[in-house]
Amino acid sequence: MSEEEVIQYLSTTPDFFSRNTELLESLTLPHPASGKAISLLEYQVNLLRKSAADYRSQFERLVDVARENESTMQKSRRLVLAGLNCASLDDLAVVIDDMVRDDFEVAHHAFVLFDEYEDSAIRTHFLVEDDIALSHTSGFSECFCGELPKNEMDYLFFDDTKNIRSVAVLPLQSRTGGEIKKYGVLVLGAENKAAFDKEKGAMFLQYIADLLSAILLRLVP
Repeated sequence: MSEEEVIQYLSTTPDFFSRNTELLESLTLPHPASGKAISLLEYQVNLLRKSAADYRSQFERLVDVARENESTMQKSRRLVLAGLNCASLDDLAVVIDDMVRDDFEVAHHAFVLFDEYEDSAIRTHFLVEDDIALSHTSGFSECFCGELPKNEMDYLFFDDTKNIRSVAVLPLQSRTGGEIKKYGVLVLGAENKAAFDKEKGAMFLQYIADLLSAILLRLVP
């Protein structure tokens, strides 16, 4: 009898071992870790333990994701509510200061608008063709995590540059009619190199950038 025939017979006769318990007790299989012969029952117990461990690990990952999603929702809610209360660009600057400190817990940030706005203390920079100061930073249409050229880091963060190991660039823009218009940029600077690792992705940062852009567009003339 071939192996396939044995498999077929046992598949169509599920009560075979219950009717032949002495055979079941005599069967042995190699232990998945040590390789030593163990009973079929012990082998099944080991499989169940492994399955339970795998399910536990999957459950813990799901819990971590749920906690992260809850945290994201709370941060987003705070930002939206604070943005609704903004009556000026300077109010938005305060909201950004609070968000950077409380939600991102990073020590450095630069908030720059690409136009002149009267009655506002927000830092501005007028973009020109072949811009030297922010040519790289202003070129992003999506959020970026990683490192920026030294000359742009010096321009954005002044004397704090030497303490910053990674950055996140959040472009503030509109996409009316599919055309991108750049209004400014928020750059977060972390002293931990892994804080804004480019391998981590920037989906949450992009979401925050979109919210900030919507608030900014409501406030600009």
